Amino acid sequence: MKKFFILLKKEMKELLTPQMLAPLLIVILVFVFIGKVVGKEQAKMISSNNIAVLDQDNSTESAQVMDIFKQQKFNITQYQNKTPDEAVTLAKNENQKALIVIPAGFGSGVQNLEPQKLQVYTIMKNFSLSGIRISAPIQTALALVNESFSNDILAKKVTDANLAELKNPVASADTVVVGDHEANVSPAAISGFISSQTTFIPIVLFLVIVFASQLIVTSIATEKENKTLETLLSVPVSRNAIVSAKLIGAGLIALLTSAVYLFGMRYYVNGITGGAMTGGADTAIKSAAAQLGLVLSTTDYILLGISLFLGILVALSIALILGAFAEDVKSAQGIISPLMIMILVPYFLTMFLDISTLSPLLKWIVYIIPFSHPFLAAPNLMLGNIMPLIYGIVYMLAIFIIFVVLASKIFAHDRILTMRLSFKKKK
Repeated sequence: MKKFFILLKKEMKELLTPQMLAPLLIVILVFVFIGKVVGKEQAKMISSNNIAVLDQDNSTESAQVMDIFKQQKFNITQYQNKTPDEAVTLAKNENQKALIVIPAGFGSGVQNLEPQKLQVYTIMKNFSLSGIRISAPIQTALALVNESFSNDILAKKVTDANLAELKNPVASADTVVVGDHEANVSPAAISGFISSQTTFIPIVLFLVIVFASQLIVTSIATEKENKTLETLLSVPVSRNAIVSAKLIGAGLIALLTSAVYLFGMRYYVNGITGGAMTGGADTAIKSAAAQLGLVLSTTDYILLGISLFLGILVALSIALILGAFAEDVKSAQGIISPLMIMILVPYFLTMFLDISTLSPLLKWIVYIIPFSHPFLAAPNLMLGNIMPLIYGIVYMLAIFIIFVVLASKIFAHDRILTMRLSFKKKK
């Protein structure tokens, strides 16, 4: 056992190199930096919705429009005695985000129940998300303008009536059903809540599997290229111990990287979305989610962790076998392609499709790929589908054992020193 721990220490030492740690540190710093910068800029832009208004009507109704925009936190610069073209030029020079033109006759037209148009000039200086975000709050404010004017008109035409009921004679009451549970909540709200809780799992798992697999393949390729694998195989340690040390060492590194990626990505997305994707749901939605049983218990988190870790171990066992065929470090980058395909297929299918609605053949293909199960683990737990999760864990454990046995047999033979996949034509 002492020899095994010495071997494990050696593997960890080789994997935890400055070349590996430096990019990992850079990634977390970049995520934190982007999250902070973008979050600060988003807050700054929200507080500085600068728009210009060309009021060609100067009526009570046009003043009402501007009051509604001010209530929506818009900073308004009012133009007078300008043509629309002159106002657009001035707005661009003053770095206004938009120009709203209230035409002459707007107020009288509203009073006479004639449809009116407000011309909105959106001044786009770039095509980033922050550069075009002004459109949504303007449309929200315009909807409130319509609401205000329609309420005024209805109040004059119809007395002793509830305006909200008059304008919406038919309403819907949303009830979401999950298994045996029900809750009076919008399905969109619940869907957003679930997405906020599970979005990071497949992304982080994908990144960790790719990173750890490349790490272990490159490690074996380096040992073959530097001829240190021959020395390792000649030491008085069983080949099974060598395989186990490599897998456990890479697995521990994978856990470290998954924690780093999870922390970094949560910080990054939190800055971009203002916390909407990382716990920004209000109390009512959280309460409804709990009522529907969509909150993971401690046991659920343990099962989820087992599923994710087994997915990583399966990937590492496959990478260990693929690494045995690598001739050198250069070839190691391409030899991992089959594993990448096995990860990408379930990654995208489980992200965009409802697996239960697929054809039987395609469904079996998805379930045969071991990496589908950790991607489906969180949704299954949310829906109370424990048995599919258990079957997935057992299946991945079986696949892992098979590949470990296969890897042990490969490392037990000295032919591993000369094994390679070559696509070059023999002369």
